[in-house]
Amino acid sequence: MESDYRKFINSLDKVKIDSANKIFEISKVLNDNDKGNANTVMIENVNGYKVVGNLCTRENVAKSLNIKPEDLMNHMIKAMENEPNGELVLDKELENQYVDDEVQKIIEYPIPTYYGEDAGPYLTSGIVIVKDKDEGVNASIHRILIRPDGNLVIRMVEQRHLHYIYHKNIENAIKEGKEGIDVAIAIGVEPALLLAASTSGDVSFNELKYASAIMNKPIKTIRGKTVDLEIPEAEFIIEGKITNKNDDEGPFVDITGTYDVIRKQPVIKVTGLRTKKDPIFHALLPGGTEHKILMGLPQEPRMFKGIRNTVPSVKNVALTEGSCCWLHAVVSIDKKTQGDGKNAILAALAAHPSLKHVVIVDDDIDIYNPVDVEYAIATRVQSSRDVIIIDGAKGSSLDPSADHKMKLTAKMGIDATMDLTKGKKEFIRAVVPEFK
Repeated sequence: MESDYRKFINSLDKVKIDSANKIFEISKVLNDNDKGNANTVMIENVNGYKVVGNLCTRENVAKSLNIKPEDLMNHMIKAMENEPNGELVLDKELENQYVDDEVQKIIEYPIPTYYGEDAGPYLTSGIVIVKDKDEGVNASIHRILIRPDGNLVIRMVEQRHLHYIYHKNIENAIKEGKEGIDVAIAIGVEPALLLAASTSGDVSFNELKYASAIMNKPIKTIRGKTVDLEIPEAEFIIEGKITNKNDDEGPFVDITGTYDVIRKQPVIKVTGLRTKKDPIFHALLPGGTEHKILMGLPQEPRMFKGIRNTVPSVKNVALTEGSCCWLHAVVSIDKKTQGDGKNAILAALAAHPSLKHVVIVDDDIDIYNPVDVEYAIATRVQSSRDVIIIDGAKGSSLDPSADHKMKLTAKMGIDATMDLTKGKKEFIRAVVPEFK
């Protein structure tokens, strides 16, 4: 039975490549097709496996949900509210679609080495699943280095829930004679699962149930063979134990396309591998459009809700691809009073602490069109009045220009909305009427 992941891939227009080497060549192909509008790529043969990339553009994610791209944010907000009602369904027949691999075979998988200074091959699209007896299931995406011995090193960001669950449970696990904490990594899943796993919620927020709410259907799962976890349907499944041992992780390219530093991070001992028949591996290019969309898109609903508390007439929010979908935003409002633009600036910066620059526009401006946004700045902004600069604020660690020693940055907001004291008539653009 064809999975929804494969149905989705088959529905897309793709650039097809006969073969590629997993060292640098996959990333070269993905990067060459990520200029302007990212083209989905299918590589037919990488070490005997198929590899797909540039999968999760804003348009493709919307298509997978049968909605318009501009409706994504409101769709996600409704799904977040419905997260407790999401369904996970154990499917025993699904288990019959998998083939077991020896754990050492992970070295043969088409896991790319993306850039010249990378520490080695990296998993970048794997959904990492763990469970806490108090908080429940957590699903998230992390970069994972493949060591020469076939075990893994996972980057755990200190503020993320996986880091919290790991440190809460690892000491007791070792005392009980266990090798570590049960973990499963699912690779090759529907965009909604990737989107949900990229979302930051409360520590008890169940990302798998959220994915079910996004898709408005149950998530099929199977039981782990060597771990006590329910694992969503995927092309590749890795099971293991997150141990109390550490190893070097990095260098590796982050969302800005620049290298992150080397750190000591936890080692995952691989205990089991399973794949679908003729599995399709998902390679997510670090610093590419897909990486940016999955980082930024889940932040937009959170920003919208934060801004709405201050400016109820907010219409839409977009984190821009030129800023890696992380550092810059454009916010559309239906301006009611003269101070709404400034209030929206402050609310946006508070809602997404990594935000560096934000532009507030009227709702006649297309926030996804940089030419339209620049038009608003050119015709509706007086810099002496409409630009706010905040120095010495806490910003993103991903910004190479920030003061990383002090963890500080400067932030700017541009109020590119109409000046209501002049009246809107001076700013309204001419429209060609319908010809009859």
